[in-house]
Amino acid sequence: TELIEFYPDNLIISKSPAYEGLFSVIRDKNTQTPSFVHHADRLMRILVEDALAALSSRPPAASVETPCGPTAQNFRRPVDPGIVTAVSIIRAGDSLLEVVRGILPGLASVGKILIQRDENSSQKNAVVYYDKLPPTISKNDVILCDPMLATGGSSLAALDILVKKGGVDPGRIVFCNVLTCPEGVHAVLKAYPAVTIVTAQIDPYLNEQKFIVPGLGDFGCRYFGTA
Repeated sequence: TELIEFYPDNLIISKSPAYEGLFSVIRDKNTQTPSFVHHADRLMRILVEDALAALSSRPPAASVETPCGPTAQNFRRPVDPGIVTAVSIIRAGDSLLEVVRGILPGLASVGKILIQRDENSSQKNAVVYYDKLPPTISKNDVILCDPMLATGGSSLAALDILVKKGGVDPGRIVFCNVLTCPEGVHAVLKAYPAVTIVTAQIDPYLNEQKFIVPGLGDFGCRYFGTA
């Protein structure tokens, strides 16, 4: 609640009664890979719809004619997929990326950024190994996909690439993650206050190993069966 008050325009906590049950499965250390993937995919589909609804280029509200007559309420239609680029932070972000592609088959383009934490550094510093962005990305809305926002190191490295190399307007970036914590939110939004974060839940803190607590462990390893 305090974070929402601090960032009222840039932090969106996705809401659904389905999250409680889905999180109970993917947080459980005894959940095996097939079940983890199944429930994570269900959760991410809800999350991605909320992330898409937050994109800046959605058309303005307009009236809709139903088969029974005009509506009294105006509606904002979904964003045109032809002006949306999804960018994943490899490897865990690929899980979210595939959900975006499933919902938006007409997605304009896809970008990839490979960033890994230096486990030998005390702050688990982010190291960029590879990036490939579409040449027209600067003209599009961008969904940045990474299920976990912990220290914010990898996220900031990815945002630097999108903004400084790709020429993307920070105000057109929605950063989508399953789980985050205050440290990560502060790191990202202090550096890029125009970016919007859409997350399903915010956990209390990071431990000494820079993992979110209580968290769910290493999302990528659990999703891809390498834990």
